[in-house]
Amino acid sequence: MTAPNETTTQPIPPSDFKSQLDKRALEDRIASQPKQTNPVVEKIVEYVPAAAKILKPEDKPEPPRAEIPGPPERPHHDDKIEEFVRDQHRSKVDNGDESRRQGAA
Repeated sequence: MTAPNETTTQPIPPSDFKSQLDKRALEDRIASQPKQTNPVVEKIVEYVPAAAKILKPEDKPEPPRAEIPGPPERPHHDDKIEEFVRDQHRSKVDNGDESRRQGAA
């Protein structure tokens, strides 16, 4: 017979693993969200600007922004496309003028 004092290895119940995953997910979620300020403090600072120095938490300085690149290079056939669009626009304007003349006559 086996003695009742023997230790046997038991598998870790899934609830323990799930609770660990839940805890880790909660920690990550909290870390990824920006810290929210108290709405009462926000209202006080809004109405009493002098209180902003005392009550408002220090904001981190914004990192320098990367320079915005200039416009993209125009393709070599862009002038043909531009002329086509201008011709289409002219044809719509001309038809609009003719329809006005026919309606007035």
